[in-house]
Amino acid sequence: MSFSDYQPPPGLYGPPPPSSGKATAALVLGIAAFVVCPLVCAVLAIVFANQAYSEIDASGGRVGGRGLAQAGLILGWVNIALCVLALLFFIAVIAIGSSSGY
Repeated sequence: MSFSDYQPPPGLYGPPPPSSGKATAALVLGIAAFVVCPLVCAVLAIVFANQAYSEIDASGGRVGGRGLAQAGLILGWVNIALCVLALLFFIAVIAIGSSSGY
């Protein structure tokens, strides 16, 4: 028996489960929310991440990608928070500008 004939015992080095497509979509949309269309992409990232969580939990370990879904969910919520802060900033600027009397 030569070294090239050696096969590892079954179960030790299996391939990782395939990633959920919805988890990948959530991550891509979460990143795109900072570049393309902030609010729409952020909401879609959150929706796809929640659907990916459900799909991964229901698969019983046959589908992976939980980290991708979590990253997409976090990026979506961060982007929504930044949109709310920007809206509050613009409202404050308009309120200050209208009260100054120019």
